[in-house]
Amino acid sequence: MTWLRLSFSEWRRRPLRTAVCAAGVAIAVGAMFSMLSFQDGYREGMRSEIDRLGAHVLAVPKGCPYDAASIALHGANWPCYLKSSYLDEVRHTPGVATAAPQFMSALYDGDRVPTVYVGADEQILALKPGWKIEGRFPIRAGELLVGADAAKEHKWQIGQTIQLPGLVGKWGTIAAILKPTGAAEDSFIYSRLEDAQRWFGHPGELTHILVRLSDPNALDQTVRSLRGCDAGMDMNIVPLAHLFRTIQSLVNSTRLLLGCAALIGLLVAATGVSNAMLMSIAERGREIGILRAIGASRLDVFRLILLESVQFCFAGGIAGVLLAIGCSRGIEAWLRARLPFAPSDSLIHWEWWVAGACVGGAVALGALAGLLPASRAAEMAPMKAIREGARV
Repeated sequence: MTWLRLSFSEWRRRPLRTAVCAAGVAIAVGAMFSMLSFQDGYREGMRSEIDRLGAHVLAVPKGCPYDAASIALHGANWPCYLKSSYLDEVRHTPGVATAAPQFMSALYDGDRVPTVYVGADEQILALKPGWKIEGRFPIRAGELLVGADAAKEHKWQIGQTIQLPGLVGKWGTIAAILKPTGAAEDSFIYSRLEDAQRWFGHPGELTHILVRLSDPNALDQTVRSLRGCDAGMDMNIVPLAHLFRTIQSLVNSTRLLLGCAALIGLLVAATGVSNAMLMSIAERGREIGILRAIGASRLDVFRLILLESVQFCFAGGIAGVLLAIGCSRGIEAWLRARLPFAPSDSLIHWEWWVAGACVGGAVALGALAGLLPASRAAEMAPMKAIREGARV
């Protein structure tokens, strides 16, 4: 305990230097925590969103497949459309078990969350085995299936006739409420496919087709067949498993770059800690000489200086993890604006093993940074240090 109290005395003696030193470690550890947590959060979030979609393949109009996948999952307006006649070709393609057509459109009201309408038929239920519906799926004109969040926000009840948000003069009857799924569809308003096409002025057109295969292992063969059919020239066939791997490889490349930057930050922080400890030894030369003169061994002095260095980095590691968690919303918003595909789940969240690894890395960093100062302090000759101070 005596050595521990002595090591803490340096914190009180030079509080500004200590704070700056710990802050450098905190920034580097915070960056490392954010990067590791983002890697796990992004991978799991994207996998769960694709699983919730229930499809193996997405048939969309020509354009960017990443944008199309994001629109299908999160809801937005589509820039172009597919002909309804393409649906029969997709359904008759070998290997296709279910093809669920959809017409999606979003209405925006200033800065508020958009109202997303999705027209679908009962085939969607085969792709959504996890759905729990209170009521029955819309089968009559004007009937609606509303997501749990939409029903809660508007206080809608089954059997209630409502004016459709954003659609002047259009009315519908709530036939069912979708229980919470944890996905963007909780805020969607589902209707019959024909109703959505009529409301938005696109009869005979689709925005996308969700395709589930008879055998997921035959994905490549079925995708080739879909691309080779007559409608294949006018559609993008997006295998979601391939999309997952492609985006993950892009993220891994970015992670490698960010990891190098974080590692450089840790090395710079270690250099700062080592430099601060060397300055501290130069100022405390006589104090160290007196400790040696009254019986402290070289190992005792080495242990004292090393302990101080580890304490700086341990405090910085804890502060860095807390800083990363505190700034996670801002970091996540910045990342979402730059990713080609961002799941709706949280990208940066608390993971005990990540926090432990970051704090443990900070402690190891402190031990490494303190080796040189501790060895210099242990080598001091007691009488010379008392007379002349320390030269490091």
